Amino acid sequence: MAILGIRSYRACAVLLAMILAFAWAGITPAWAYPGMSVTVTPSSVAPGDTFTITASGTADASYTNVRIGFYKTGGGGLDEITSISNCPTTCTELAGLGYFVSVGNLAPGAPFSASITLQVDPGTPPQSFAVRYQFLTSGQGNAGTQQGPPLSIVAPPADIAVGLTASPKLGILVPNLLYTLTARNTGPGAVTSAALTATLPPGATATDLASGCTTAGATVTCDYGAIANGAAVDKTFRVPLSLLSAGKVTVTGVRTTSAPTDPNAANDTASASCNVTSILLVSCP
Repeated sequence: MAILGIRSYRACAVLLAMILAFAWAGITPAWAYPGMSVTVTPSSVAPGDTFTITASGTADASYTNVRIGFYKTGGGGLDEITSISNCPTTCTELAGLGYFVSVGNLAPGAPFSASITLQVDPGTPPQSFAVRYQFLTSGQGNAGTQQGPPLSIVAPPADIAVGLTASPKLGILVPNLLYTLTARNTGPGAVTSAALTATLPPGATATDLASGCTTAGATVTCDYGAIANGAAVDKTFRVPLSLLSAGKVTVTGVRTTSAPTDPNAANDTASASCNVTSILLVSCP
């Protein structure tokens, strides 16, 4: 009898808990939260560039003090690699996470939008991640975070200005011409790799090539490696002359490849010429 009494008590307790749960469910709204459309423009930026995140939707119920949270996937917070450039409403930084953008109170059926423009911090390494977003309220709970559009942070472009000089300016009994092929990084980013090619006149050859340069026929190709912003690297080679050499010897240098992107093609080529009267007299103006 005692065992039956305990079992009956437990059954009643379970039944009472279920009744209370159903009663609580009956008086507490089951917040579905509105769906949102989120955009990130542009989707690829370099350090120092800005991008804008915009979320929009329509309220499915009444909400108080709505905020939209913006974060990132992967390690670290969105605020750790960006700063606020523009916020049309009120934006709050969440240390180590990201940002809240204030929307305010919403009535059922009310459209809403939240946007924030962020600037990528200088020195931020290249990376790709997805922007995450969240609908938050005061008193009606918060929606779970959702994964939004991707964003890529790329290395800043680096402009290589090609230079080419020839010597001697004026010489007698000159056995060869000395050419200097220069890759100058005018920024704003650092060059990680670069290759320049020099084209010689038909029948000409190159000797005494600097380290990192190779020749094939009438072409010299030089690899430059990394070049800091504002720095320049020279590579030299010689074009032999003979007693029968005569006329103008023109060499043209061209940037063939470089990384990151070169934003200015206008300074990708350079030429240098020498006037030759056999080896007896040479001038390279």
